[in-house]
Amino acid sequence: MRTGLPDICDHAADPGRSPIERDLSSDIDRWVGDIDAGVARLLEECAPADLPASFGDGDAPDVDPSALAAFGQDQAADVLSAGPVLCALTEQAVSDLAALSDDELTGALSAARRLENRAVYLQTVAVAEFARRREVEREEAKSRKVPLHCRPGQFPGEELATELVCSARHADERIWQATDLVSRLPRTLAGMAAGSIDAIRAYIIWTYTWSLSAQDAARADAVLAAAAPRLRPDQLGRKAAALEMKLDPAAAKRRREHARQDGQRVEVKLERSGNAMIAGRELDPVTALAAKANIDALAVKLRDANREGSLQHLRALVMTELLQGRDPLNQFPTPPDREADAPAAPAPESWQDDPGYRDEGRGSDGSVLTGAGARAPLPALINILVPAGTLLGWSTAPAQVGNWGLLDADETKAFASAASLSPRTRCCVTLIAPDGTALAHGCSRGQRPWLPPPVPAHAKDPPGQAEQLADLIRRLNVSFRPIAHGSCGHLDAEDHYTPSRGLKHLIRARTATCTAPACNAQAVYCDLDHTVPYPDGPTCQCNLDPKCRRHHRCKQAAGWTVEQPAPGVARWTVPSGRTYTTTPTVYDL
Repeated sequence: MRTGLPDICDHAADPGRSPIERDLSSDIDRWVGDIDAGVARLLEECAPADLPASFGDGDAPDVDPSALAAFGQDQAADVLSAGPVLCALTEQAVSDLAALSDDELTGALSAARRLENRAVYLQTVAVAEFARRREVEREEAKSRKVPLHCRPGQFPGEELATELVCSARHADERIWQATDLVSRLPRTLAGMAAGSIDAIRAYIIWTYTWSLSAQDAARADAVLAAAAPRLRPDQLGRKAAALEMKLDPAAAKRRREHARQDGQRVEVKLERSGNAMIAGRELDPVTALAAKANIDALAVKLRDANREGSLQHLRALVMTELLQGRDPLNQFPTPPDREADAPAAPAPESWQDDPGYRDEGRGSDGSVLTGAGARAPLPALINILVPAGTLLGWSTAPAQVGNWGLLDADETKAFASAASLSPRTRCCVTLIAPDGTALAHGCSRGQRPWLPPPVPAHAKDPPGQAEQLADLIRRLNVSFRPIAHGSCGHLDAEDHYTPSRGLKHLIRARTATCTAPACNAQAVYCDLDHTVPYPDGPTCQCNLDPKCRRHHRCKQAAGWTVEQPAPGVARWTVPSGRTYTTTPTVYDL
């Protein structure tokens, strides 16, 4: 009985395969055909060949070293397509790596890569089948004239994301890619099944073919699937782009326009080093090149004026100055090209000696708060969790900026200093329990200036930490309200639909992101949803939680349910029947 998956040996007659693999193909075809009989039976039938006698019995059996030679170059296992037989052989080989020669070790590594690619194939066909079922549900509901908001299968990406632990946007793309691979790119899919095409190369082929007609996609699939195993991803990408342009230039333009409309954005991300990145994505190429040319020209002017730093550093300086609304050429008493007869400014030995660096660009303790110029007001539209001890100088605990990442002590002070200059900034205080969850929350009234610098270490009788913290809370004029955990006494229940500002802050301090599994949308931008709809459910901590707009709509769709068995605990049931539970935020401080 067949498994329903494409036979890994259907291409056994391919003249491109080695004689050894073609000789083994009939046996492998029989083994795969009998897979429903169980792995043990399958592997027992391997014994007559030059394969180990048995596998998968728990402990690795003794193996004749000659059997491991199958992983040598062009030997049986080295050319075997990915599948259960190769999996068993590879598991056996790596159970005793010391017994392998360098040649055999490389062959085992290659086999593991083919198995990895096969695993991606298995995921792809499963995702495609999942998408097909949801599409059938939607079409059947449509034929029965079920109202749109009541039709099942409306949010396949959000449902899949709960299992893959990824964003719904990424899950949507996985569905789109899997559907195309199964229906329009059979050669690429077969390469994945055999283990010769990996996830990155399959993604590249799909990227440059989804906008093509079915006929052109088939032609591109044949060319690119054959070339993919021999090319690096960047080489394959160039070949695929050139082929797309050759087959249908209009389709290539449509793909670019789609990406621009759907994905144009500005991103700020934390680098793994702890520094940051800011980038414009899916921009018009001419606009991007013009912007880069302007940055390059200004960076060259700074270099010609003897500004310290490599040209790469100066480009970064120019970009960040421009994006903060400052002129990068104003860092000099006589900016380059502003007065033709003025001599070039000498290179400063340090930032303290730089006449273009303004005093207000330093903190009260003399520390540099921004990289190049004066401190700019920073509207605190991002939630930042700042440890009080870090601001007061007796701790180096990092601050947490929304979902973005952590800032060290110096960066935290710089951030708070810049934020305090904006009239839009407001301070709130959240008390964190030892387990990292929010314990209580309070809001300061009105704008607060930058906090005083730490008390110098040589000061006489400096106040203790508790006294400093009490003074900070007193200055901020904060009254704390407890955050409910486990059970709720309804002390904060309100008799109207829209929660007050104070109740909103309690909910968002308790749960900093959307409560849907794998969703990372910041709570400050989410809807505060009544788990049990109002007025049947109260406007209270135990019945409110943040949901991004997409997951708010999911909750109301057919097949989806959400419960809140305890304050901040959300139990989601998706159309497949699986349940996923999320809990209050644990702050990484």
